[in-house]
Amino acid sequence: MLRIRADSPSYRDLEKQALQIGRSLPRTTLGEVLSGRRFPSKAFLLAFVELCGVDPAAEPTWESAWNRLAVRYKADVRAEPRPGAEDPRPDLSRQELRATRQRVRELEEEVAELHSAATVRTEASRHAGEAVGRAVEAWTAVADELDRRGERALAARARTALAELAEAEFAGAGTGAGVGAAAPPERTVARPAPATVPAAVPPARSAPEADPDAAPPPGRVTGSLPAVWNVEPRNPEFTGRDTVLADLRRRLGTGSTGGVQALRGVGGVGKTQIAIEFACRFASHYDVVWWIAAEDPALIGEQVAALAVELALAEPSTDTATAVAVLKAHLRGRNRWLLVFDNADDRAGVAKWLPGGPGHVLITSRAGGWERIATTVPVDVMERDESVALLRTRRPELSPEDADLLASALADLPLALAQAGGFLAETATRVGDYLALLDTHATAVLTEGSTGDYRKPLAGAIDLSATRLARLDPLGLAVVRLCAFLAPESVPVHWLLAFGRSTAGRAPQAPGPRAPGGPLAALALADTDPVALHRGVGSAVRLGLATSTHDGVRLHRLVQAVIRDQLGADAADVRRHARTVLVQAAPGDPEDPATWATWARVVPHLLAVDPGGADSPELRDLACDAAWYLTERGDSEASARLAVDLRTSWTAASGPDDRHVLWASRCLARAHREQGRYEAAHLLYEASLPRSRRALGEDDPQTLRLAHGHAINLRLRGRYEESQRLQEDTLARYRRLLGHDHPHALHSANHLAADLSALGRYEEARELHHETLTRYRRVLGDDHPDTLRSANHLAADLSALGRYEEARELHEETLARCRRAFGEDSPHTLRAADSYGTTLRRLGRLDEAHRLQRETLARYRRVLGDDHPQTLRTAHNFSETLLARGESEEAHRLQADALEAARRVLGADHPETLHAARHLALIRSGLGR
Repeated sequence: MLRIRADSPSYRDLEKQALQIGRSLPRTTLGEVLSGRRFPSKAFLLAFVELCGVDPAAEPTWESAWNRLAVRYKADVRAEPRPGAEDPRPDLSRQELRATRQRVRELEEEVAELHSAATVRTEASRHAGEAVGRAVEAWTAVADELDRRGERALAARARTALAELAEAEFAGAGTGAGVGAAAPPERTVARPAPATVPAAVPPARSAPEADPDAAPPPGRVTGSLPAVWNVEPRNPEFTGRDTVLADLRRRLGTGSTGGVQALRGVGGVGKTQIAIEFACRFASHYDVVWWIAAEDPALIGEQVAALAVELALAEPSTDTATAVAVLKAHLRGRNRWLLVFDNADDRAGVAKWLPGGPGHVLITSRAGGWERIATTVPVDVMERDESVALLRTRRPELSPEDADLLASALADLPLALAQAGGFLAETATRVGDYLALLDTHATAVLTEGSTGDYRKPLAGAIDLSATRLARLDPLGLAVVRLCAFLAPESVPVHWLLAFGRSTAGRAPQAPGPRAPGGPLAALALADTDPVALHRGVGSAVRLGLATSTHDGVRLHRLVQAVIRDQLGADAADVRRHARTVLVQAAPGDPEDPATWATWARVVPHLLAVDPGGADSPELRDLACDAAWYLTERGDSEASARLAVDLRTSWTAASGPDDRHVLWASRCLARAHREQGRYEAAHLLYEASLPRSRRALGEDDPQTLRLAHGHAINLRLRGRYEESQRLQEDTLARYRRLLGHDHPHALHSANHLAADLSALGRYEEARELHHETLTRYRRVLGDDHPDTLRSANHLAADLSALGRYEEARELHEETLARCRRAFGEDSPHTLRAADSYGTTLRRLGRLDEAHRLQRETLARYRRVLGDDHPQTLRTAHNFSETLLARGESEEAHRLQADALEAARRVLGADHPETLHAARHLALIRSGLGR
């Protein structure tokens, strides 16, 4: 019957045919039965036999076979056998049945008693764990403070006492949460959500623990998941690789780089699967396991910051730099954590995110050069016996000889083996037929672009699966083709549904991809039958072309490459539709913190569709907003890279006066400005603003935003009067065109007031800042970044006017809001802290000012670097506090270094450089030099 099924119509056609003869044969049940996930009922099998062309009455062996299987699977078989058919059911006496049922009831009672006792023990353990956790925090703080004071020996003794305390508590309770970086058990992560108590990891087809000497910590069960966990589900069919896993476990924790291991191998060799298996196999040894997709270095920071949020160290709106800094500090003082950087090809791009400390880091990469930061673990193709075992796991009835033939044809590459096994299991294809199809199709697929020894069998398997998917579920293949042009990250299904609804009613442009017969024609079904899209995703997953995620679908990068190659001349059109998917998923205003989580998902896919090569105005809008978002989140380096690519590509295609070229120039200039590269920003503003005025007009929004940014940069360069004149003109235009309360008008007013303050016109600045802050609070709310920036400016004006108590109150409130909303290392927070320190000094509260400014300067140096202009301003302010405290020598050293750097960075004639020189002369005079 399986042979007949392989040549039969689709599940949907069988379902329709069954209805026509008065039978029920749901296609979902068909899929579950034929894949072995469900035992069929006799009525279901009767309908299936009839549709396969077999007369049930003339061929009764189907029923006897079902009866034998029903006994094996403990099915409730009550139907009488057909006349003439053998009934092989065991002849159990009524007494035996009663005894068996009584034993079942006894076992159920025992299980209930055990469950009740376990619940009591778990509650007691939870309370003990909370007490230990509080003690751990206290002892950790003591040890950290001793370290800061240079008391290394005492710090070591404190940590030893901490370990002894934990061991004693665990020994007494017999259970509990381990000492480490675990989040509260009730917290969950995006994928998959862990249970409130450690959940068992499903067993894999491999050897037991690779390190039997390393037992889980007290209170943890072997195989349980930590509370903080975002690793994909364990592959139940994972086979072999025990030598690699044991080697990894042995290496971690030894040597200077023992805590960082890099799995290196060619694409498709199974590095990611090994990393997943390692994380799952040794999950009970960790309190935190966090997976980071590291293919694009610009996106690593967002994922590292997400761990800080998950550990409750930062809020979702906290900028990346702050969240990462807090996380690194947290992890360096704790152990039992594992970070996995998957598919990382840029060593420098990963190195800066490594936290250090006693935890473990696992890197997977196709590239080399990891020796300076990690121990490299080579990953080759599977051994032949492992390949055979993997294939027979997917298809148990496969003979060892046939499995060996397949493994040889697929060059023992794990991804190809897994896909081939899935194809055979789903389609009931014979091995000889599969190998023949592989040879026939592989030549056509790989006539161009072969890049290695393993691409041929992999591409051939992908091509076969795509051919099968085209026949079984054309909508599933359309989804695969569309996702092939996005990033190898999760694509939410609701994006695909929105795309299908928005384009289904349009008349396709022949011969485009959505035209009848085009590569995406089947997507029209998504509008009339949304469930069909979900079925299509399921079909792609079953045939090994995609992976299901918690809210969408993801394609492996090698699958994407083969699918793109298959499309040939249609590839450009399909990429255009992939770009449309992203345009429709646009998160909105990149300056609004509420949109940042969605932006974090969109940006990887945007980079994958080559926005620089796009001519769509909507996609260009999205790309420029993405560059602005990256700067807003504190990643001006990634923003600058994207903006350079956009500006270069669009200038070549559309000319320097194009609206989007000017927009990309503004994004790049702003990124330079945030990096302290004022001269580079100035050159861009000087070139772009006249072009925008000429091409778009004086009052065009793009022109006004360029003028606004240029005015800010002029002030930062010390050209205060020019900045004031330009900002006054810009504000007048904004108010005339948009009104006084529009956010852009408020931005302009806020910075005009800053110009007045820089010119020493503090009362005028105070009045304008006060008016602007009132409007900001009404329009954007108290905690919006622009509102807090305005509040900080107003407090500085009050301080400059000698109204110190008013300034202190506003500074204190603003700093508290910044810390709560953005974190300690946010630029907003650091500016507020620097200004507050100056006001504390003017109030004579020198100790408070000293503590705050010393901490702020250290953070600036870590986040922005020693030579960033803002770091130099803070160093100057701190030197004034040191001088006021009588620490003249330290003030002299700090101010001399700051002055030297200011001359180099800002120039000898910059007002801030001249002011720093006067202050240094004052210090030297006091020292008698």
